[in-house]
Amino acid sequence: MIRLGFIIGILFCTNIVFAQQRPHYSQYLQNMSVINPAVTGLNQGMDLRLGIRNQWQGLKDAPKTGYVTFSMPVSFGGDMANYRASDLGVTEPATKDDMFDYTASMPHHAFGVLFLNDKTGPLNRITANLTYAYHLAIGDRANISVGIGVGGSRLGINSSSLLFEEEGDPTVGGSGEINKYVPDLNAGIYFYGPTFYVGASMQQIIKNKIAFDGDFNVGKEVAHYFLTVGNKFWINNDFSVTPSVMLKVVNPLPKAFDLNLKFAYRNNFWIGGGYRKNDAFFGNLGFNVANTVGVGYAYDYTTSELNTVSTGSHEITLRALF
Repeated sequence: MIRLGFIIGILFCTNIVFAQQRPHYSQYLQNMSVINPAVTGLNQGMDLRLGIRNQWQGLKDAPKTGYVTFSMPVSFGGDMANYRASDLGVTEPATKDDMFDYTASMPHHAFGVLFLNDKTGPLNRITANLTYAYHLAIGDRANISVGIGVGGSRLGINSSSLLFEEEGDPTVGGSGEINKYVPDLNAGIYFYGPTFYVGASMQQIIKNKIAFDGDFNVGKEVAHYFLTVGNKFWINNDFSVTPSVMLKVVNPLPKAFDLNLKFAYRNNFWIGGGYRKNDAFFGNLGFNVANTVGVGYAYDYTTSELNTVSTGSHEITLRALF
């Protein structure tokens, strides 16, 4: 009998895809840069973020994801050489009164890096991207940015852990760790202000063919499309609520969406939850210290048939803003 991990790996490599090839994120409000490269350099200063996600805890060979992102706004001379550091990037208003002092960032470039490690059973993807974004002011209180992520991925499969019904099955050639290196290209656009954001992005623009054996060449990567929309509403001067939606399109899957609601006290503490269509309900909470260090945690309660073997999913995010 073929092991569950191998089944998941084959689903990744064929055109009949039953799960998206990129990871889920329940705290996408805290790690938007892993979805959209146009967010690179949005905040003032250097922005470092880390995340770990254990999907479907208790299920053998379930996905495990880790990532690190870093970005910062930069100037190249000319008119930009006269900008102050506070002119590049924005700071999210902590209170309703702060809204009156909010101004759009001056036009600027931004650079960053992204490292992603996603493992499902015997299949492991390691991705490294260099990201770039250009932020343009739209009036006095809004910006629009366009971004691109360029890099590569190493797709590896541990054939030694695979068990087949027939000895010498040719689907995976060789033995031990088999690796394939492919280019990776992502792009996005992001429109944002003091209380709102609208973003659109595309991942895996290059639809690389995936094959771990010369005779098995029907698999390929598929493009992932994301649309994100959110708006913050002030309950009073210190408390806010932010509803948001993320729409995901991955052919040939049905369209999927995440609904999220976040309650926050200034920028110091937040709690919220959401629903991922046909997958899970999730709750999250977190806190910031002096608006420079942040910690977030999310728990997913699985609503699909996997809830009979899974105790849910856990996700932790860390952030440091210099």
